[in-house]
Parts: sequence; C-alpha cells; structure tokens
Amino acid sequence: MKKLIFTLIIIAVSFVTSANAQTNSLAKSTWQVEKINSDGSVFFKKAKTIKFPAEQPKINFLQFESDKNYHTGNTCFHMMGKYSEYENNQVEISEGAADMVENCEEPKTFNGLYNFKIDKDRLELIPVKE
Repeated sequence: MKKLIFTLIIIAVSFVTSANAQTNSLAKSTWQVEKINSDGSVFFKKAKTIKFPAEQPKINFLQFESDKNYHTGNTCFHMMGKYSEYENNQVEISEGAADMVENCEEPKTFNGLYNFKIDKDRLELIPVKE
C-alpha cells in the first residue's frame, strides 16, 4: 500500500512539473527588438538578462520574469506589467506602470494577445486577430 501511495505521489508531482514547464517557456528570458512589422508582428534576438533597478538597458528590449511580470522599454522609457502564457504558444501581455525621461520618444509597447515562436535565439510575436 505504501508503494502505491508513493508511486501516485511521484506521478502527480511529475504531471504538475511537466504541465508547468509547457506553459512557462518565456520565463527568465530577455529579448532585444530587431524588427517591428506594420502588421504588428515583432522579431527579437536573445539578449543578456537586465538586472533592475541597478542596470539601465541600452537596447529596446522585452524581458519576462518567472513571477509573470515583464519589463519593456529602452534607454529612456521603462514599463513593467503582467503576462500570461498559454499552452498553445500564446502569450497575453498587459500594460502596466511606466516611467519616461523628458524628451524621450516612447518605443512601441507590446500589449495584447500574441502567438509566439521561439527558434534557438530568436523570438517572434504575431498578434492574434480577433
């Protein structure tokens, strides 16, 4: 009986771990904007992690944290908000608090529901049309 209970616990933990891994592929990743298309799709390349607030980024970036927060911006604009990742390779990015330095041109922010593709060190966000 003890072996059966132990086996069931192991199976349950294994199931929860694999289900969580499937929907957390963006966590702890930082991406530099390469190209923003007129249809709203965006191409990124992998970048080094930015340590907030001590480090000021010198790139136009999008950084996903493991706690479902994200950061985006550039050298003079910073926004922090929430994101939700779904099993079908979709991510919903919600607008959050922002700060901007005077005479700064606000960069494109990435709000809404996107399909995403990760290929090695590349990320593509494609807006979901409603």
